[in-house]
Amino acid sequence: MHPSNQSEGFQWHSMIECTSHSNACGYDATLMDCSQTTEESSSCTTPSSGISKNCIRGYAAKGKAKARVVCDAFVRGAGGQGVCQPPPKKLRNGAACFFGVTEPTRHLWHQARRENRDWYYLDNAYFDKVRGRLFRAVRCGIQATGLEHPDWRRLSHMGLEIQPWKRTGRHIVVVVQSNTYMTVVAGKQSDWWHQALAQIRRHTDRPISIRGWRSNKMALAKTLREALVDCWALVTWSSAAANEALLAGVPVFVAGECAASQMGLSDFTKIESPVYPQGRARWAAALAGQQWSLDEFQKGVAWRTLQAAV
Repeated sequence: MHPSNQSEGFQWHSMIECTSHSNACGYDATLMDCSQTTEESSSCTTPSSGISKNCIRGYAAKGKAKARVVCDAFVRGAGGQGVCQPPPKKLRNGAACFFGVTEPTRHLWHQARRENRDWYYLDNAYFDKVRGRLFRAVRCGIQATGLEHPDWRRLSHMGLEIQPWKRTGRHIVVVVQSNTYMTVVAGKQSDWWHQALAQIRRHTDRPISIRGWRSNKMALAKTLREALVDCWALVTWSSAAANEALLAGVPVFVAGECAASQMGLSDFTKIESPVYPQGRARWAAALAGQQWSLDEFQKGVAWRTLQAAV
């Protein structure tokens, strides 16, 4: 074990609670021109004229402007049937599209999976550098795997830097995700983080820095870069913070299936023996090809890419 050091004192419950009252459902509000949206309606919007109709609809919780804007762009690009906001009690015919899944849309997501329908999960970018400009889209899954076809051109345009592996470090960073995500999407109990932390502490004496969930992801991105300095490893369920750690050369431990899974370990008992796999550039290029702008959503670029992979 690492020589013993006392971790900073903290109130665990306060760290895992949402620290912003502006978004109680667990998703940040980062979106350029988010105010440029149509009026919320209890009925589904219709696709723009001139686009052949596909049987796909978006579903967004009441009051979630960002979810409506992003879903609408994706569905329009697919030639779909618009966005239902607030969400109905049951899915309409065809495939379903969600921007994240929260309590108001959980029943529809479960229905889509139970009935083996196609469903599309949209969320923020995989990399902080393009957050607010690009959004990810996945067919019948929550995140890409990083094994998709690499898009070197898109990666180059993102201007990402991949640092050499850092095989030394003093502390461990634990990145907490929102209670909503953990209970609704991950299907874990609220005490999962307590159990994870206890397991880590049984296998290391390194100081542990716990980063609580916040809706202001831009602010978190800045402080994350600072937290990764002299960091031994980053631990999380499936946060995109693991992607940032990998770019910075910091090994990761991710318990849930996510874009960083193939580049790290899921077994916290091996916290003192992280892995440093090859192929991070190809992994990053694969993820670069799985996130798009709203304009690309509207033009069907994301839709065609996902259909080509079926």
